[in-house]
Amino acid sequence: MPDLLRVGIAGIRHSHTATLVRQWREIPDVEIVAAADTFESARRLAHDTWGIPTVYETWEELLEREQLDVVTSTLPNTQHAEVVEVVAGVGLPILIEKPMAASLEDAERMVRAVETADIPAMVNWPNLSDLAIEAGQAIINKGAIGRPHQFTFRGGNSIATRKADQPDWFQWLFEANEGGGSWIDYAGYGATPCIMWMGTPKRMVARGSTMLDADARADETATAILEFETGIGYMQTSHIQVGYAGPQGKMMHIEINGDEGTLVLTPSQTDSKASAATSLMIYDNGRRVEGSRIPLEHRSPNHQSGVEFMAHAIRTKRPIEGRGSFRFNRDVVSVIDAGSRAIASDAWVTVAPSIRG
Repeated sequence: MPDLLRVGIAGIRHSHTATLVRQWREIPDVEIVAAADTFESARRLAHDTWGIPTVYETWEELLEREQLDVVTSTLPNTQHAEVVEVVAGVGLPILIEKPMAASLEDAERMVRAVETADIPAMVNWPNLSDLAIEAGQAIINKGAIGRPHQFTFRGGNSIATRKADQPDWFQWLFEANEGGGSWIDYAGYGATPCIMWMGTPKRMVARGSTMLDADARADETATAILEFETGIGYMQTSHIQVGYAGPQGKMMHIEINGDEGTLVLTPSQTDSKASAATSLMIYDNGRRVEGSRIPLEHRSPNHQSGVEFMAHAIRTKRPIEGRGSFRFNRDVVSVIDAGSRAIASDAWVTVAPSIRG
């Protein structure tokens, strides 16, 4: 692998794409050489605003005409499997913006493709550099809250109230057939700590609704009840969230209750740095009222973002493990997929078991 990493952007279809472009450029010896998208407005944004020198109409043309070392893709969620299979087929590392996929079938296709090709592959999450979830897992494993028996997640933003303000290349977020809607967009933020703190649920039931726009083609809010071997869970997602004091008005509340205490993860109200973007509090028998804030470690210099983690893994040939790995994210998608099936069927559905043992 050359010292200079030549990056290609396959699909300019996410509100997070600009952040990924910036993060790649913050890494020494990285050059974004080209980008591709079918929307002319997205190509203009990439070339005129972001300064990417070459743009193509399709990512297939990007792969054919450019000598790349890594591909970053921010396509609609239903298109992730196809681009991963093609990129893996030519032996290139790939970073996919969250969530991994809109369906379990697609996620499993992606795992097979990258493992067959033996390439570095990663799912980027904006909170990947935040160690609060790992810290919570360690606390729970030590028995600090006793036996976990209830998991709660609430996450969302108000983007559906601003649908008309979104660019044409981002309107897919409001189309269920392209993997849009609040559930697929936000459920992964809850499924991740759910799996790490309490395990994969056995089954779940869910309902989605369109409260703001009667003609909406994807859920604007959704609620799910999860059943575990030893407890229950509740997950709520929203694209019409209002009145929340968190950063940018986003709602994020993660809580796990045990028979000896409670662990709560929320956005920090005082810290703006990425390494301190969340507040992890424990309420146990001695601190039931005021709680105690858990100090969080900082990521190593090579792990300040998912992009930096990916570049480091490529250059050092280290395996990608943990929350960014394709195998872990396949399990995250198993929860997302079950919720989508439950919303569609109005019935309890089984969650596919973990493939990680």
